[in-house]
Amino acid sequence: MRIAIFTPDITSNSLGRTYCLWLLMRANGWETEVFAPRGGEIWGPLRGGDFATNCRAVDEDDPELLAAVEAADLVLAVKPVETSFGRARRLARAAQRPLLLDVDDPDLEAALSWRRPLRRFAKSILKFSAVRKNTELKRLALQADTIVSNPVLQAIYGGPIVPHVRDDRGFGAPHTSSKPSIAFVGTNRKHKGVDILREAVENRQDLGITLKLTDEAPEDARPWEQWVGMTSFDEGLALVENADIVVIPSKDDGYAHGQLPAKLMDAMLAGRAVIVSDIEPMTWAVGSGGLTVEPSSVSALASALGEVASPDTRTSLGQQARERALALFTVEAHQDAFRAICEGAVRRFSQETGTK
Repeated sequence: MRIAIFTPDITSNSLGRTYCLWLLMRANGWETEVFAPRGGEIWGPLRGGDFATNCRAVDEDDPELLAAVEAADLVLAVKPVETSFGRARRLARAAQRPLLLDVDDPDLEAALSWRRPLRRFAKSILKFSAVRKNTELKRLALQADTIVSNPVLQAIYGGPIVPHVRDDRGFGAPHTSSKPSIAFVGTNRKHKGVDILREAVENRQDLGITLKLTDEAPEDARPWEQWVGMTSFDEGLALVENADIVVIPSKDDGYAHGQLPAKLMDAMLAGRAVIVSDIEPMTWAVGSGGLTVEPSSVSALASALGEVASPDTRTSLGQQARERALALFTVEAHQDAFRAICEGAVRRFSQETGTK
């Protein structure tokens, strides 16, 4: 098959989901091109390598873009937003090509103030045009042929689950240290709960815990913290694989509900001791292979850190996490199912339109 992938922003971490789907396409031997609106450089962690060479930033009215869509067997839009789904939908209709929508985050739900009725009401008055546009995108997304990254989004949009996937790199560093290290790898945004993590680590300095974070150091950086800035994809994986504990302390925020950080898959595959906030879909992903804590609770997280201070406990939890990840989050586990999903989308379009 030949796939034209539309991604919303070549410069942001949303490109990580596109990379996951590209891994599945590569495993199936398909020819791919990734298209995004014009912008800056490709997102730092994914610069270089085969994936980056497949990415192009082009204007929607570029004749080469329509030609690429006409030559594709399937058009795939990553995220139900205007810069990917909107563009892909218009071009797929013009070229009479099948379109498959991927929903990996609650982007429209957050834009429409999901779970926040008062804010939603205020937006409907103060930002009427934006709300109307996003409401229309939501309507179109609910009608589209769709895949989703987790069960929370499946309950909204339907479609089969295609979670974030990774190539298996094996078990990470052995759990031997009596002074465990923690890694937070990802984009440091408000809902990610990094402030909660930092305070919990400070409260458990009796354990000699150290913390590495992929962001620039703030003015109040602590002696036991190492701020490494933005890393490459491989450097981020190395940080995860060499950490004793990986914590994803997301707050009970509207955007966190329905979001599945890909670094959780990396940590589980590497056999790390994993601690996550008790928020779906992270609890679904972890299963019995990690600890869950009350969101935004410093005391709960500090207590959980104490539970995984022992190397033996971390080894046991890591083995359970890895077994679950091998079954749920590898390219190999989803390659065949993903092929069937894409082929089914092409077949349904052909049957509905009488085209080949």
